Amino acid sequence: MSKTIVITGTNSGFGLAAVKRFASEGWNVVATVRKEEYLTVHDGITNVKTLLLDVSDEGAAEAFARDAIAAFGRVDALVNNAGYYQMGPLEASSMEQVHQQFQTNVFGLMALTKAFVPTFREQRSGVIVNLSSISGDQGYPYTSVYAASKAAVAAFSEGLNVELADFGVSVKAVFPGAHATRIFTKIDIAGNVPDDYQPGIQRFFGAQGTGSAPEVTVDAIWAAVVDGDQARVRYYSGPDGEIVPRAQQMLGRDWYWREFRNAALGNPSPLWKSMVRAGDEQVEFKL
Repeated sequence: MSKTIVITGTNSGFGLAAVKRFASEGWNVVATVRKEEYLTVHDGITNVKTLLLDVSDEGAAEAFARDAIAAFGRVDALVNNAGYYQMGPLEASSMEQVHQQFQTNVFGLMALTKAFVPTFREQRSGVIVNLSSISGDQGYPYTSVYAASKAAVAAFSEGLNVELADFGVSVKAVFPGAHATRIFTKIDIAGNVPDDYQPGIQRFFGAQGTGSAPEVTVDAIWAAVVDGDQARVRYYSGPDGEIVPRAQQMLGRDWYWREFRNAALGNPSPLWKSMVRAGDEQVEFKL
C-alpha cells in the first residue's frame, strides 16, 4: 500500500518540488496552499490532494489533520515547509512583523505537529520533518528575527525527537543554505530603515550567492523521511548549508563565529575566503 505524506506550503519552491518528488516516488501527497488561486497548481500530478490551509491559523490545525487523514485513509509523514520570511534591522521591524514571523514559523508549525502526533503515536509510526534554516544554526544579520524563529524550530525538533521516540515516531529538521526559490520575491521587508544601516545591508547581502535549486533541499527532505535513522535530527542542504556545520566542527563554534562576524563587517580573512570559494565551487573545504 502506498504511503501518504502531508506537505505544507506547496505552491512554489521547496514545497512544490517536494510534491513532485514524493508523487513521482509513488507516495500519496496531501499538499497545502494558502490561497484558492493556487488550488490548481498541482493539476496533472498523480495521487495529490490539494487542500487550503493557513498554517498561522492555529485553530484550523485539528480539522485540517482530520481532513488530511481522510484524504487517503492514513498519514505516514508530515513535512512542515510553509514559512514566512521577514527581513530588515530589528530597529525598523514592527512588532506585528515579529509576531507574524513566529506565528507562522513556530506557533503554527507546533499547532499542526500537535494535531498529527496522536495519530502517529497510536499507529506507532510516523516521520515529522520541520524546515529550519542554516540561519537557525547560526544567526545572520538583518534577518535576526527570522533566524530566531528557525532556531526555535531546530530546538523544538531535537526535543520532540526524544519525546516521541518510544512511539516509533521520528522527528527531523532540514537546514537549507542559500537557495533559489520564490521566497525571496515574497520577503516582508522592514520599512523606514535608517540610512545608517544601508552600508551594512548592502555589504552583507551583496556578498550572498544565488543559491542552489529547490531540488537540492528536496533531496535532504527525502532522505529525512525515508532513511529510517530515528536518532538523526539534522539534515543540511546546499553548498553553504553543508560547509557551515563542517567548518564549525573543524574550527570550533566560537572561532567560526569570529570569522563570520569579521566577514559580515567587511573584513574577511583568507580562511573565510577559502570557505566561501569552496561553497561557491562546491568543492571540499579543508583547513
